[in-house]
Amino acid sequence: MKRILFGLDYDDTFTADPDLWRQFIATAQARGHAVVCVTARRTPPDFAREPRMPDSVPIVCTGGQPYKKHAAAKAGFAVNVWIDDMPGLIEPSLVLDFGL
Repeated sequence: MKRILFGLDYDDTFTADPDLWRQFIATAQARGHAVVCVTARRTPPDFAREPRMPDSVPIVCTGGQPYKKHAAAKAGFAVNVWIDDMPGLIEPSLVLDFGL
């Protein structure tokens, strides 16, 4: 089985249903995969006031960089699968014209 590194957004993705994502993270890690939280925030969430991400999940903040993929790579994470409510923030998008 190939190891997958999931890039999970925080705001309006993880926070939309924290219990669901905590179960997902636990299952993914039990199967040998990894999860990194990549958020467009400049600073990590305040877990005293906001839903807590499991301690086993590193958090990467884009710090104003336009794309999450670049911030994750700069932090040493080569994400295979992205989970994000705003996929346009992951990397520049190409519009394909199939003549439709």
